[in-house]
Amino acid sequence: MKKEYMAFIVEDDKIETSIIKKIINSNKSITNSEFNGNGLIALEKLQQLITSSEKLPTFILLDFNMPVMNGLKFLEKIKNIEGINKIPIFMNSSSVEIDKHHGFIEYENVKESFSKPFSNQNLVTILNYIETN
Repeated sequence: MKKEYMAFIVEDDKIETSIIKKIINSNKSITNSEFNGNGLIALEKLQQLITSSEKLPTFILLDFNMPVMNGLKFLEKIKNIEGINKIPIFMNSSSVEIDKHHGFIEYENVKESFSKPFSNQNLVTILNYIETN
């Protein structure tokens, strides 16, 4: 049976978004992807998915520094929302040491962090995590 994954991207940088889209679209396992420009829009869309009993994303790729609602506020908001708080999250940031500086490790569903630009190897890491957990 062919595995099909849904990617949920929260990223405000247009250049980074185009890099991520190109990498994700080249992977046959990812059959659906959703792009959101900030944490608030992403949170609202995830809550709509839960309300309408639609399938939740397989993973979330989350930027740290965004307007309206940044990555840390997004993590804080979702940590008590049943269903959303179980989705594996992968941080993508221009900060080199985001784990140390922003406390993402304390969030149970944050599985890994990457430095921009996003790469094909980052996607391989995400898919390996998904397939083994």
